[in-house]
Amino acid sequence: MTEPDVTDASDGATSAENPPPSGRRRTLPVGPLGLFLITAVALLAAGAVLWFGTRSDSKAVKVTDALDDLQVTALVPDGTDPVRVGDAAPDVRLDMLDGTRQSLSELRGKPVVLNFWSSTCAPCLKEMPDLQRVSTDHAAKVAVIGVDVTDTANAGKDMVAKTGVTYPNARDPQAEIFAAFGGTALPRTVLIDAKGKVVEVHNGALTSDQLTEMLQTNHLLS
Repeated sequence: MTEPDVTDASDGATSAENPPPSGRRRTLPVGPLGLFLITAVALLAAGAVLWFGTRSDSKAVKVTDALDDLQVTALVPDGTDPVRVGDAAPDVRLDMLDGTRQSLSELRGKPVVLNFWSSTCAPCLKEMPDLQRVSTDHAAKVAVIGVDVTDTANAGKDMVAKTGVTYPNARDPQAEIFAAFGGTALPRTVLIDAKGKVVEVHNGALTSDQLTEMLQTNHLLS
């Protein structure tokens, strides 16, 4: 007579009566090398996101534009205080949008209309055709000079192209010249007589008739 297989029966009973605990999760040990690899993968993923984001964002500021605003030398002489009506205009350097350069003193002998503006200033855009009209009508008697404040060269050139003005425009990316002439708001127009003295300042947009009247009142048009 064959004896029952006691070993198999007892093994089965033991497995059924003592199942493995279900409330515990097995964890895999992660050593220093594993942590390093995980961190490296995360950094690579983040870098890829930033790279694709900057390539797809067409409105991002270009590095060349940012560097374009850096000034090697100051546009305004050291120690210059903000001028008021009756003061001599500071001999600022005018870096024109067309790449030429001159000092304000080189314009002595002819009255100057110095107009401060910016590409983000709607009233500035509105008055520029009027300034062009005055510049065209009185080109032999008055010099109209625009000064583009806190813009990149490209932004300034785009606005000049949109308005169609042909009178010279200089750059003032750090608002140095604007501050030297006591600027607080845009647009701002400063009248300088032929001897280099500030004779009138106007804040806000001007029409060609208003500017012509200012020039005549200050005897800058003969």
